Amino acid sequence: MSSTKLRVRNHKQRTDRCISQAYARLHEDAHAMKAFGALLACVRVRAPRLLDARIDGGPHPGVETLVHLARFARVYVRPLTTWPGCDASWRGIAAALAQHLLATHAVPRFLAAAWYATDALGERKRHWYVAHGGGARFRSLRLPLVMTSRMEHFFLSSPDHFEIERAMRRAELLALGAHDDMVRAILATRLGTDLSHAGFWRTVWRFLIQHAGTVGLAQVAPIIDFIQFVRHERVGVETANGAVMRDAPEPSFSMKGRTVDSLLRLMHQWHRGLRLGQGGWSWSPSTFRPMVVEEEARNALDRPTRWRFLELTSSGELRAEGATLHHCVASYAHKCWRGDSRIWSLRVEREGVVRSVLTIEIDVRTRSVIQVRGRANRYPTGTPLRLLHQWAARERLPVRT
Repeated sequence: MSSTKLRVRNHKQRTDRCISQAYARLHEDAHAMKAFGALLACVRVRAPRLLDARIDGGPHPGVETLVHLARFARVYVRPLTTWPGCDASWRGIAAALAQHLLATHAVPRFLAAAWYATDALGERKRHWYVAHGGGARFRSLRLPLVMTSRMEHFFLSSPDHFEIERAMRRAELLALGAHDDMVRAILATRLGTDLSHAGFWRTVWRFLIQHAGTVGLAQVAPIIDFIQFVRHERVGVETANGAVMRDAPEPSFSMKGRTVDSLLRLMHQWHRGLRLGQGGWSWSPSTFRPMVVEEEARNALDRPTRWRFLELTSSGELRAEGATLHHCVASYAHKCWRGDSRIWSLRVEREGVVRSVLTIEIDVRTRSVIQVRGRANRYPTGTPLRLLHQWAARERLPVRT
């Protein structure tokens, strides 16, 4: 049997398993279970590509869409029987089906991600969709950040492929006056999708926008890492009784009265402390696979160039990586130890000399690449970027940065 046929058969088996699990999850809600069966029968005939959605090691996005739509069956505004079907991609089908069943007003396509969301905000996103589809102003809903009418305008104009949280952050930054380069720099950090402590972070955005002519784009991510660590991150420490978590070092940290020079000075002091810090944190490797790519040498007498993806599994390795590339990856040790993140390094070997080129953060929950940093926090280009996408595609990791 060909590899393509094997892949198709494997996907069908996994899809059938997800459907069986969906029925089991809905068994206590007879109305939702009946609606799920009707939805499933409908899409198999009118929009079968919904079930072709790729399963990246987690739930089946197409099946999740049907499960959550079934749970809202009591508030359908149109009957399923009048839906004409859709031959778009699975995301387009999810958007078209949700629009038909639950919205009397046009809803931006990117908001349909609510129906296959499995994160902590997933249920709230689905209620946002229904309320907005019923005519409510999006900014009037119970959101994780305060949204002005200008922010709402940018938000509802977000690209179709954007995650809902990323669209909110982008809209906030644009409405505050951030230029496109700064927006991209902030969206490439953890704060691109983490909307917690929104009131405080808005003071940071105003500071960065006000001093955009002084703060270099390469400094944006390190500043965010520093502030996040000292104000919000619980810190892992080794004690006589083992590893324990402590509260953030400066939970009352404020932007009031800060200057660019004073902020950068504090950030550099913290960064030096990370490189010099001690500690024996370690964690088990993930299930993602290393990769080695060899390039032939131009001269027959030279050695070939080898590019290698390898995982970092200790705080010591993170400190060494951060010291080599002059960034703050050492502060991610506690996230790796908790199992929230995985850090990988792309290294190149030329003429027997090995050096780090890129540091890659994988979000374990979403199974996606959420940050990529080169030397001094630069974004990759050329061969490193091409190899990153090659490795990520092999491991089925969407690159969301």
